Amino acid sequence: MTDAKGMAVPEIAREFFGVQLHYACVLSAKAGMPLAEAITFHTNFHRLFAYGNLGKMTPDPEFVVLVRDVVALSAEMRLDHLIAAYAERAADPWPPERFPFGNHFACEAPNEAGIVRIHFRNRFNTDAHGPLHASNVAQRRADLTAMFAFVADRWPDATAINGASWLYNMEAYRRLFPADYGASRKPMIGPRSMHGLSTWGQFLEFRGRAKPEIVERFKRGLDALDVTQPWLSFPYQVLATTAPLTSFQREYGV
Repeated sequence: MTDAKGMAVPEIAREFFGVQLHYACVLSAKAGMPLAEAITFHTNFHRLFAYGNLGKMTPDPEFVVLVRDVVALSAEMRLDHLIAAYAERAADPWPPERFPFGNHFACEAPNEAGIVRIHFRNRFNTDAHGPLHASNVAQRRADLTAMFAFVADRWPDATAINGASWLYNMEAYRRLFPADYGASRKPMIGPRSMHGLSTWGQFLEFRGRAKPEIVERFKRGLDALDVTQPWLSFPYQVLATTAPLTSFQREYGV
């Protein structure tokens, strides 16, 4: 079984799926929550299996059946069942409301306050270096220049740019953006989406394999999981960022 890039599914999926399934089991036990609920709403599976964003929809009926089948299996069989099911799914595309630029960035139309939300994603690949490596900075900035030229032209009344991701913990990511945008970062506290790669992406390296040291650090910390603040158990917190659109226009000369 391979993904769209020809990489073996067990190679890209087993540890990444395994850490999420482990988290769901721990959360279920500690919170007295049905395991099906923990898997559905507190992992990345619904999005990763291309069933859609649970922040904007109810769980897809097919996914509900998949989770029901997983929960009915023995603990030893659940991971293999998930991997086999994933191999039958199409790749998770950019959501239709996002405008992609290059292979990694996208933006959304402004909300009622004129705020444009931006996103980053990394598809499984076999490149020599990751998309945030120093050798790729010029290309990433070119992608951002194109994106913010589009934003300024299409939505000239846009007021600000917002982001939210674990990646804002990383200087390799922040260096791509205006200084005031990176400096604005603040942890997102309180209940929030736990089913996106803005949280779960921290466990993946750029080729799609799990990062063993991050996985083990996370698992060790789950002994002290506070179910009232489960986001605090993740090695990297999701950070929210914001800056005026004018900062980006100056930064990229658009």
